[in-house]
Order: sequence, then C-alpha cells, then structure tokens
Amino acid sequence: MKSGDRPVAELFEQLAIEDIQHAADVLRPVYDDLKGADGFVSLEVSPYLAMDTKGTIAEAERLWKHVSRRNLMVKVPATPEGLPAIRQLIGECISINITLLFSRDVYIQVAEAYLAGLEKCVAGGGDPSRVASVASFFVSRIDSAVDKQLDEKIARANDPTEKERLAALKGKVAIANAKLAYQEYQRLFSGARWERLAAKGARPQRCCGPRPARRIKITATCSMSRS
Repeated sequence: MKSGDRPVAELFEQLAIEDIQHAADVLRPVYDDLKGADGFVSLEVSPYLAMDTKGTIAEAERLWKHVSRRNLMVKVPATPEGLPAIRQLIGECISINITLLFSRDVYIQVAEAYLAGLEKCVAGGGDPSRVASVASFFVSRIDSAVDKQLDEKIARANDPTEKERLAALKGKVAIANAKLAYQEYQRLFSGARWERLAAKGARPQRCCGPRPARRIKITATCSMSRS
C-alpha cells in the first residue's frame, strides 16, 4: 500500500466487527425465537475511553452503525464518565452492556441511567422494545479483594474466637453485596415510573454476573452468579 501499513487498532477493529457480525448472525435465531429477550453479542468500546464521555458516545455510535445488527450490545464501563454516556446511548435506542459494576450505589446509578435513557428514547419517538441492556455486576472479584484483607486481619488477630469470626466471613461478602443490588433491581423496576415504560414495550435491564472479561463477548444467557 502506498499509504503504508494500517494501524494495528484499525486492523483489530475491522476483524472484531466482522467476527461480531458473524456471531450475531449465528445467534439471530435465538434472538428472534425469544423475541429479543436473548441471543445478544457484545462489542466493547476502547478501554482508553473509560474516562471520556464524549469519546465513549462517539465510538459506541460508530460501532453500533458499523456492526448493524439488532442483537448487538455495545459494552460501556460504569465509570463516572461512562454513566452519562450510557444514558445518552440508551436515549438513542442503542442496546448497552454495562460493565465494571462493583457497588450497590453504582448499580443504582446505572439502572437510573437506563431508565432515563428509555424515557428519552420514548420521548424521541423510538421503540423501547428494541432496546436491551445488561448490568454486569462483578461478584468474584469483590471476594478476591475482601478475602485478602480478611486474611491479613486473621494473621494479625491473637484471639482464636476473633480468627474464627473473620474466617467465617470469607467468600460471603460478594454474595451479600449482590443480594443488596438485586433488592435495588426489584425496587427500580417496579412502580409507576417503570410501568409507564413497560406499557410502551420496555424491557427490564438484566442484572447479571459477568463471564470472564473479553473485548468481544457473546452474551447468550445471564444469571447472578459467582463467575
């Protein structure tokens, strides 16, 4: 080529988009049979844009347009800068898979961004029944971090009873955190605000435990899990 080699990032994106299109086509029968309840493929915006709201919006819009598949979800992190991007993109009736969720407070902000986005989508004449979203709530990584701190406390404790009490907490904090988040999910996706959106065909945002992170991710089924 006279212009020289193409940048690595550009080559990767071209291959990624082609792979995502093929995967979306393979899963399209699942998507159609379940009337849009499942059978999605996710493609992540660049992690270098995690702190860039405008950049995240622009890249997500571009990926959505280029992949051009109804069963695509664009993956966006739930950073402070990512939250307004999520709200804007949902408002444009783009399906979003939200990642890097660790706390109940951030989950509430993510769900609120989805609801506000759906309201904007409806106000703009869009069809909310074609909008899907997943809140990928991390579970095992929380235990990994907390258990390390518990081990340090156990090592410093002199009282056998205290050691036993601390040891009993290992492997439990993340599940307790997820249960609290699920209670918020039940609260947010009920009541008058949600019922107005549901009457227009909106779907609840799914709260899921994510699979191991990849830039390209096939999302066929989701459940709150420790994975």
